Amino acid sequence: MPPPHDLIILITLVLNEHSAQNNTLNPPVYRKIKVSSAINLELLNDKVIAPCFGWTRNYHTYYFRTANDTYYTQKDTDAADARSWLSPSLLPQDPYAGPKRGLKPENATLGDLLKKVGDYCFYNYDLGDGWIHRLSVEKVLSEEESDGGVVLMEGAMRCPPEDGGGCTRYQEDILDLYCEQKKNPNNVENARELAEACFEHRGGVNVNGSFRPGEFNLLERKLALAEALGSRNSTRNSVKTFAFPICNGLETAYIGQISVVTKKQDDRFGGFASFHETVNVKPDPRDATLCNQCGNPNDLKACARCHSAFYCSRECQALHWKAGHKKKCKKEMVAYEKYQDELKRNKADPNRFGISGEVILQRRYTPGKLRFKVGDKVECMIGPEQWGTGRIVRCLYREDGWPKSKESAPYQIKLDRKTADRVGIPPKYEPLIYSDWDDDIKVRKLPDAEMEYVD
Repeated sequence: MPPPHDLIILITLVLNEHSAQNNTLNPPVYRKIKVSSAINLELLNDKVIAPCFGWTRNYHTYYFRTANDTYYTQKDTDAADARSWLSPSLLPQDPYAGPKRGLKPENATLGDLLKKVGDYCFYNYDLGDGWIHRLSVEKVLSEEESDGGVVLMEGAMRCPPEDGGGCTRYQEDILDLYCEQKKNPNNVENARELAEACFEHRGGVNVNGSFRPGEFNLLERKLALAEALGSRNSTRNSVKTFAFPICNGLETAYIGQISVVTKKQDDRFGGFASFHETVNVKPDPRDATLCNQCGNPNDLKACARCHSAFYCSRECQALHWKAGHKKKCKKEMVAYEKYQDELKRNKADPNRFGISGEVILQRRYTPGKLRFKVGDKVECMIGPEQWGTGRIVRCLYREDGWPKSKESAPYQIKLDRKTADRVGIPPKYEPLIYSDWDDDIKVRKLPDAEMEYVD
């Protein structure tokens, strides 16, 4: 077998996986990565594509499809989209599956699908919605150039929202409006329609705040990639399950696993929702994981102390030790010993359920990154389907009597006289309101030429 080479892959969202035409979304939503051809498809999905794009790990199922219609389909998952949308001929456990149908992704590598420049395959994430990605080879690095590591090189546009309807709907509901707004920023009706469409996704699993389709933060995605590489593989016997109101009884966890409950604030439900997920505590298999530091799948060795972190070289181990494993290693040792005890007794820990995880608060604004400053002229929402104009007079505003637990408003706005008259505020009163979100649905900057401000 020839040694594995690194590939530079362009991953782009497309409208249709059965068309040979260039049918990328407009504007293109893409990531360019360097990755080893030896990475298996399950790890590519879980620890590379998901964090690089911004998808939620262990939430939906997927398949890879080659140009000659060979399918590599995720197995052993309780994801709702797998149960509802996978045909029996695509399931790996189907004994009647044909030679090109339902192969196991963990038994195939990226190099099995893509070998030379121009080769391509498709990756369909969330079989209910259909987020179709086209993976194409831009360059095959030489053996000397290849180090096996994963690198996110560049990208454009933020990840679409989970459960957002798939590529075609995203193009029609969001991106078409976004393109029109870029082309004609003075189209107020289009701007309002775009803001409303984006605001609907504020509580999305991978959003948690304002959804702005044009945003792409390379550093943020690189940090997500590093976090994924440094974690255990996702387990599929119990994927993330959404529940509102918060409830228990959704857990499935076996030896070497725990069930974690994450609480997520979402004003669409008037409080908190919960996500239940089974998480591996046991170490990854040595032949089915990645270097915790760089993502190399080749020639891995386990940390001699905790047996749970894997590295391709001493250099990577030293870097990962400084980056945070030094603080985690002792805790990982305890988890490993506990797992060994479970194996010895052939019995899972009875306290493995309902482990409290992260509490995620909804982000209505980022204090150090407000979009407007005092004096900016804005269009603001003054009621249901009603807008007016004014100017920012204060940032991080608080009213007298607000409890300390209540978050400051990002902006206080003084309405112009025309708007104040329209809503019935007499001239003797200052027409002051506040916005509770730093979002286009509530407050949007207008070109100076579009408004006359009269105090």
